Amino acid sequence: MHNAPPVAYPVGRFVWGMVLFIGVLLASAAGLAIWQWQSQAPSHLVWAAWVFWLICAALATYLGPRQVLSRGHLFWSGETWLWRGVHNAEVFIDEEQGHHLTVACDFGSGMLLLLESCHEATQDRGPVLCAWVTEQSIPSKWHGFRCAVYSRPRAITPLHLMQK
Repeated sequence: MHNAPPVAYPVGRFVWGMVLFIGVLLASAAGLAIWQWQSQAPSHLVWAAWVFWLICAALATYLGPRQVLSRGHLFWSGETWLWRGVHNAEVFIDEEQGHHLTVACDFGSGMLLLLESCHEATQDRGPVLCAWVTEQSIPSKWHGFRCAVYSRPRAITPLHLMQK
């Protein structure tokens, strides 16, 4: 049992995500170029570093968008987090099982959340996905949503201790 009441909140698109991604790619390429310019490393090591950078950039470009949740709703049922995504105006449930939610960054009026699907029966964990939520989506529900995000499970007292 948790303290926060059930709430549904829309997950928006993180508009700065692509800008930040390109910025990180450019900064890392600039750092690699400066290292190449200032170092006395042999040319095969420099080329290997550029190939490694290119492989990492390609993998991040390919896999990055798959790790972001957008255009959907996060539901707090009072006990677990659920995700409902919207795709081409059709609503679908990605997974009916609960999700473990962690706050990555909290800016007061916006939060970057990390969701990991969890199968309670098998104790398996799924991939970690990111979701960006902002106060401006539904300002009237923002406080309740934040309460749900930061709620902690109530301590469960064993039955034998309650009887004493």
